[in-house]
Amino acid sequence: MALTKTFNYQQRLFFPIVLTLWTFVGVVCFFHNYRTQELRHKEIKQRIEIINNRIIDLYNTEGRTDEQRNFLVASFMQFVENYYSKTEYDDISVAIYDTETGNVISRIGYELPPPEIEGDELKKYFKGSQVEARDSLGNIVELDPDKVFYNRVLFSKDGKYLVQTVVPYTAALTNSFDNSQIFLLSVILAGIVLTVFIYIFTLHLARNIVNLRTFVNNAINDTAEYNENLEFSNDELGDISRQIIKFYHQRSKALVARDKEHKMALKVIEDKWRTKRQMTNNINHELKNPLGIIKGYIDTILSNDDMDPEMKRHFLEKSQAQVNRLVEMLNDISTINRLEEGSKKVLTEIIDFHEVVFSVANDITESGMNKEMEFVYDVPMDCTVRANFNLLSAMLLNLAKNSLAYSGGTEMGVKLVSRNDKFYTFSFYDNGKGVPPEHLPHLFEYFYRVDSGRSRKKGGTGLGLPIVKNTIISFGGTISVRNRKGGGLEYLFTLPVANLDDVNDPENDEEQNNDTLKK
Repeated sequence: MALTKTFNYQQRLFFPIVLTLWTFVGVVCFFHNYRTQELRHKEIKQRIEIINNRIIDLYNTEGRTDEQRNFLVASFMQFVENYYSKTEYDDISVAIYDTETGNVISRIGYELPPPEIEGDELKKYFKGSQVEARDSLGNIVELDPDKVFYNRVLFSKDGKYLVQTVVPYTAALTNSFDNSQIFLLSVILAGIVLTVFIYIFTLHLARNIVNLRTFVNNAINDTAEYNENLEFSNDELGDISRQIIKFYHQRSKALVARDKEHKMALKVIEDKWRTKRQMTNNINHELKNPLGIIKGYIDTILSNDDMDPEMKRHFLEKSQAQVNRLVEMLNDISTINRLEEGSKKVLTEIIDFHEVVFSVANDITESGMNKEMEFVYDVPMDCTVRANFNLLSAMLLNLAKNSLAYSGGTEMGVKLVSRNDKFYTFSFYDNGKGVPPEHLPHLFEYFYRVDSGRSRKKGGTGLGLPIVKNTIISFGGTISVRNRKGGGLEYLFTLPVANLDDVNDPENDEEQNNDTLKK
């Protein structure tokens, strides 16, 4: 654990690998040097043995006189001296002894005292301080008493001749053992190159791990940011790291989107329940007034048995008017509930909007409800929409009643504003006084009144415009309201174009619908 905290990931990779590498390099160098030394010693011994064997072979050859043998041996000795001259074997010493007399028959190199011989065996070897070595000039040469030289002795078959060859440990000979320096330097250089390569490799590998660990720590702390240019290597590990980060961010985005959708869904539900609660409260409030009035009239009638018949009739007519208002309000509430809960189940068909407007205009004129306001329209023939005839007619009547009750103008009407591939845009307008701008966003709210006191006097339920909005929405359209520049209100609403292959899909058309209203 302490080492983990002391060294980073790259160092924990680098040092064990490098230690293994240099251990291997050291073992290779050691065994190579050991083997080279062994082979070199073997080579020297073989050279000495070759010289001894050759000289003895010359003496062992039958059919030759002693003069011939001595001549051949002297010639070979001269060859050996010339051959090894100015080499690491320059100090080689070869001596041929007559074992019977102990005299030196021939010699090259150091002057060495002859070995003591008893019978056919060599009784004394040249060792350490027991040997006094002299060079060719007669100068005494100081040799290492523990490891003086390579020494080989060989007898002839008849035991008459003894050949002794000595190679001392000179600086030249010792240096010849180091002929493997190029190999060792090559191995060390290769080790250095591999160390650099391992450092780069571990740094390259650790960078991926360190960056990935940093990202994971940030992800745990919820501070991770997606960056496609993160410094990951262009290999399998780098690709895996990038894929992990990409997957994490895609998943994070999906979770954020899901949470956002969940919050939106909750908000929609909360808004719906808040609207329901508000509507319930408004209904209770709206019901209290007519019920209180009705109760007051009835209590008055019941508590006065001798009430004048005309007064009693007046009270009953007032009570009837409040009952009618309650019935109208309940009908409107029922209509809104049906539109809200079954907007996607509203039966629609291909209808001519011109006929709908014509029918509404005729009803308004014949009933006399328009009074002093003129109802005009500018809708082309064969303006086919996908809607419900009765609901669409009721919607236009609600707009007309609202203008009649509150606009104070002299004209109201319907006209076609524009058309695209999917929607018609219509305008229902009046030339009255309009409403203050701060009230415009609230006109479609349940029971909202610009002037609540005036509205109640005129018998409004406060649900006419909400019914209009829900009706348009049930057809897949949209509606908005604004004050006209010349005075009065203008309602812009859209209705889907009815074609043979028409499909009423409000969700898919909402964006285009909104763009149409903006125009």
